[in-house]
Amino acid sequence: MCVSHDVTDNSASKDPRDGYRLADNWPRYPADMQFEMGSGVAIDDNDIIYLFTRDVEHWAAHPLAMSAKMGKSSISMFQRDGSYLGKWGKSDEPGFALGGHTLYIEKDGTFWTTDRDGHVVRQYTPDGESLLELGTFGEWGCDESHFNGPTAVAVQDDGLIVVADGYWNSRLVWFTPDGDFVRALGQWGREPGEFNTPHALTIDSKGRLLVADLCGGNFHAYMTVDGQIAEHRNHVAKDCQHRIQRFTPEGDYIDEWTHLMPLSLLSRDGQIYASDRMSNLAILDEDTGEVVKRIDDLAIYIHQLAVDSHGDLYTACVYPEHAGQPRGPSGPSHNRWTKQR
Repeated sequence: MCVSHDVTDNSASKDPRDGYRLADNWPRYPADMQFEMGSGVAIDDNDIIYLFTRDVEHWAAHPLAMSAKMGKSSISMFQRDGSYLGKWGKSDEPGFALGGHTLYIEKDGTFWTTDRDGHVVRQYTPDGESLLELGTFGEWGCDESHFNGPTAVAVQDDGLIVVADGYWNSRLVWFTPDGDFVRALGQWGREPGEFNTPHALTIDSKGRLLVADLCGGNFHAYMTVDGQIAEHRNHVAKDCQHRIQRFTPEGDYIDEWTHLMPLSLLSRDGQIYASDRMSNLAILDEDTGEVVKRIDDLAIYIHQLAVDSHGDLYTACVYPEHAGQPRGPSGPSHNRWTKQR
């Protein structure tokens, strides 16, 4: 996911960053590990790092996408020092995820994945046993049981599940803990409560829902079939501003911040970690949006970010070729930035 391919890879230059240093040789992939790019990253209470990779990509619109040309994504586990611990759950089973987008570990320890190309959001136990599936696998749409490229998921304090149905739809969808539809919010537009591409979600310490809303709506059209992307999504509004919209848990609009180009969001210790202009990290005051700290050039794209108990930063990067770097284990799909003390 990107707005422009005019990106560079400066993540290995000007080391250290403001209070952070790039870890060498992280992670240490096993010799037989193959994937195309990073996409998601999450960390559990034991500081085990989980990397959600797209192993076989770009087959979502292929006539054989649900059989011979099925996309494949998996989750691999690493220790903080980069040691490989193995695959997680049922990662290698067909249909685990056609196009992994983001990964989350909630307060109760359950894992959540968003499968952009499979059009489903799934919940698992910490051991990888399936608990819940939202959406209909392999079918796109825009109703109570279908998504069109889900991008993010968050669980509110009241237990309701919020899905950003954001790649080729422009809405948020709420469900009960059992997966029953509650309500939907949003349509294509730039008014409050409208969206172009709601790409990331987070919930701050006061229960407010934050949505990273990017301008544009026809990203990666080559992965879709005729009719999957509505015509109006091909036209970006004049003077469109990327933004973070904030809502109450009920979906009532609060306000918006337009001083960033946010691709990913994370709430931690009363602050919001928001990527800015793809490669940079802005740490914001959760009440005002004021930039408390900036750390630039952490990755080509900070598609998702995680922070461990030591304060180290971990990034998952998509499409490294946009900056002239290779895909796969030899490229900069994952970085760890250690917090200096």
